[in-house]
Order: sequence, then structure tokens, then C-alpha cells
Amino acid sequence: MSGKPAARQGDMTQYGGPIVQGSAGVRIGAPTGVACSVCPGGMTSGNPVNPLLGAKVLPGETDLALPGPLPFILSRTYSSYRTRTPAPVGIFGPGWKAPSDIRLQLRDDALVLNDNGGRSIHFEPLLPGEAVYSRSESMWLVRGGKAAQPDGHTLARLWGALPPDIRLSPHLYLATNSAQGPWWILGWSERVPGAEDVLPAPLPPYRVLTGMADRFGRTLTYRREAAGDLAGEITGVTDGAGREFRLVLTTQAQRAEEARKQHTASLSSPDTPRPLSDSAFPDTLPGTEYGPDRGIRLSA
Repeated sequence: MSGKPAARQGDMTQYGGPIVQGSAGVRIGAPTGVACSVCPGGMTSGNPVNPLLGAKVLPGETDLALPGPLPFILSRTYSSYRTRTPAPVGIFGPGWKAPSDIRLQLRDDALVLNDNGGRSIHFEPLLPGEAVYSRSESMWLVRGGKAAQPDGHTLARLWGALPPDIRLSPHLYLATNSAQGPWWILGWSERVPGAEDVLPAPLPPYRVLTGMADRFGRTLTYRREAAGDLAGEITGVTDGAGREFRLVLTTQAQRAEEARKQHTASLSSPDTPRPLSDSAFPDTLPGTEYGPDRGIRLSA
């Protein structure tokens, strides 16, 4: 950096209007990469460049969007910022986040929501049916276990539109940033127990995004694997119109085996370079500062 404030086209100046000449992205480490206050503070508009923070953020990219009620949208964002309470690495790799990577950590003294921007949002623990509002994030977090919210409550109508099995389950948590919805439903990959079910074992100390619900009661459901190498990962989606989609995921071991086969087959060509060692195709990936990486990726 030159020591002068970083700015890009569209940013506002202290006096006058926005910058109208120059690059739409600021080169800090990579093209269109910016050091940005979006990481700890959630600011995504105005003057997002903060050289003192040192975090690189890439704006969201939408890979797939299928129109309909509660449409299935596959998008991704990147942030190099790492909180002290990070979520595991997602299907796009370290630093990358998808909308489905929202995760809630259940701790004795706090609830920590890892959003799809890589941030950690802290809430107080909730009793069944209790709701809490974050003014700084303009977000509600509600725990299931109540049939209805009190009359006059901001979320009373939105809560009443939820299917009863979601509203009444104290094992589910729901988040929203608007009284118009939608809800983000946080559960886990196994079957959601009923309110009166005797649990065979302690529930995991976290919740993952299992679906969404709008103000008309329509739901989008993520199907996650309950066991095996892909346990906890999304392999299917049913959108608000009832359409079903399948996501193909691969492990690092599968990709390494395929690469070894292709390399072995190519050795028959006289122009092929010398053979590579097995270390060139590792079955596992090293850990990163973002947390352990199981090497599970979305296959194109």
C-alpha cells in the first residue's frame, strides 16, 4: 500500500459525490480483492475498504438460480477474515462460504451464529419458545417450542405461518432479518425428534441450515447425509415448488484416485513427463487456519 486511503469506483468521497473514474475493484493482493470491513462489522456498502484490517473479501457470485417460490440459489462469497469461533470449511474450500453454510454453535454461555459471510454473531442462550433480537445485525433468533408468539409481537404473524412441527420443536432454532421473512431453519442432518420424544443420545452442540420457510408457509428443504464420508453435507434440495435437485459431492481421496488413474493412463504417451510420486495426489488435505478441511467439494 502507498499509505494513502484505498478507494474504488463508486465509493463516496468526503466532500461531493462518488468516485466516477478508476477501477471498480481495488488491487490489494489480487484483482478485485479488497481489504474490507465486511468481515467483523458486516458493512457491505458505502466505503468498504479498510487497509488496517487486512482482510480480503470477494463479492458474491451466483452460480445457479432457479426461479420459483423460495428458489434454490447456489452462490458463494470469499473472506480471508477468520473469527475466534469459525465454522468448518465448506464445500467451496477455505474462506469460501455458501448460503447453506450458516451454522449455529450451542455453548453453555452463548449461541454463536456463523453467517455465510464468515462472521460470528453472539446471542444469549434461549429457553424453548424464546426470541432475541440483535440491533447491530438487525436479526432475530428464535428457539422453537411455542405454538404462537404473543399478540403484537413483531414476529407473531411470521411465526404463525410456520408448519406446527417446526414451531413446536424445542430442538430447532430459526433466524430471520425481517418480519416478512424468510426464516432460516437450523437443525441437523438426522431426523428431527418431536417435542415429547426421548432422545437416544445427546444432541450435537451445533445446528446447521436444514431449510427455509416464507411467510406463506412454503418451505425449502436441504437434505443432508446422516452417515458416511459425506455426513452432514447437503446432497439434495427440494425447493418451494416441490422440485428436487441433487448435488454431487466428491472427497479428496476420490479426486486423488481419479487423478492417479489419469496420470497412469497418460504415461503410455512418449511426450508424457516423468511419473509423479504418490505425494502429488494426497488422499487428505492439510489443516488451515480456517479449521479442519475434510476435502469435500461440490463437483461441477
